[in-house]
Amino acid sequence: MAVRQAQAQPARRALLAFTIAAAGSAWLAGCKGIAALGPVPGVPGDVRTLEQAIAAEEALVMLYKGATGQLPRTAAVIAAIGAEHEAHLSHLRARLILPPRLARTKIAPSSGMPSLPADRAGVLGALAAQERAAAVRLTGQLADAPAGLAKLLASISASEAAHVVYLRRAGSS
Repeated sequence: MAVRQAQAQPARRALLAFTIAAAGSAWLAGCKGIAALGPVPGVPGDVRTLEQAIAAEEALVMLYKGATGQLPRTAAVIAAIGAEHEAHLSHLRARLILPPRLARTKIAPSSGMPSLPADRAGVLGALAAQERAAAVRLTGQLADAPAGLAKLLASISASEAAHVVYLRRAGSS
């Protein structure tokens, strides 16, 4: 009678578990996770330009709201220019399309908003200086902006320059 030798053979379940574990570790070793997608893209330049323009217009809107109470004789001119700034702001905000998770955030206006002088001529001069600075800033942003945004910025820049003329006329009356 022949003697059978027992051979140690792994059970099917153990072999299957080993195979799955080996395949899983090989997959994990090759997986880079989210890093496989590459670095997180930065904010495009045109979005930054638009955000800066929005913040600057918000600051001008706030400046004109403050000036309206200080200048009762020229309140109509100040209110009209302030309304134009609110329209500019509306047009700029309409161009900024944010993903839902960011849509609730508000862009903070620039922190360097000057306080207005107490006298009428000083207030009108300060508003005119802010308008000139806005026109120059917007004109400087045109070269790097895409065509549609450049048209809007150019239009707003021209409006800011026209505001300087209206403010001078209001100061001489």
